[in-house]
Amino acid sequence: MLHKSFLIVILSLLCFSAGWAETVVDLYESEIPVEDQSPEVRQQAVHDALEEVLDKVASVHGTTLTRNIRDKALRRAEHYIQQYRYTELGLWIRFDNRAIDELLQQNPNNRTLPVEEFLLKVTGIGSLPDYVQVTRYLASLKILHGTELRIVAPDSALFQIKVRGEARAVTRAIASDHFLLQIDEDPSILSFHYSR
Repeated sequence: MLHKSFLIVILSLLCFSAGWAETVVDLYESEIPVEDQSPEVRQQAVHDALEEVLDKVASVHGTTLTRNIRDKALRRAEHYIQQYRYTELGLWIRFDNRAIDELLQQNPNNRTLPVEEFLLKVTGIGSLPDYVQVTRYLASLKILHGTELRIVAPDSALFQIKVRGEARAVTRAIASDHFLLQIDEDPSILSFHYSR
């Protein structure tokens, strides 16, 4: 009976959780504290937000931006905005991911890896708090470009993840702090165990 209740709760939260994970994982967003909504303050906040996003994306891709490309992009920071809104914390901005990726590809001797999709199975999930912990953990990984829940079972969950790079890099990133322990199961699926 407990497992049935757990599955019902998980399935009812499925849309919320998958959407939340997608939002948190997004490397192309930033939120900058602002004093007011004046054009001058907004312009500086957009500049700072783009600088933060460029650093995050370049770090995850294992690349760098030349000073020339970086300075040129920062001078035209508002050009890269896809969406923005004021929040209680400041100015939230989402930048155009394709435009940012194109900037990285302009670097001489740098090559941006294509986005790959993998299946990630996590066993050992026995309760709603376990599921929330695992989802939050995956959302915190900068290497992931997206996380979507595919299947929920009584003791596991199957996610589809998007990442720039190969499976080995994903495995290293997930296993690095021992929150999830790698296990050998189906070679076509990245398999980890959540140990509370």
